[in-house]
Amino acid sequence: MTVDRRVSSIESSFKMESMPFDAECRQRVRNVLTKKVSATDAISELNKKYRVSKKQVEGSRV
Repeated sequence: MTVDRRVSSIESSFKMESMPFDAECRQRVRNVLTKKVSATDAISELNKKYRVSKKQVEGSRV
């Protein structure tokens, strides 16, 4: 599966869950899929952007 098809598939999943998926998200996913950014770094960046505390992240783990 090509990177574009994977991005499209991920975008569809977000839309099915009524979650926002804008151009910035699309680029971040593309960067992770092409290994320009690790998934861990991308998640950390999003947590900072949306001000998610470490307590919230740790509490959300199952």
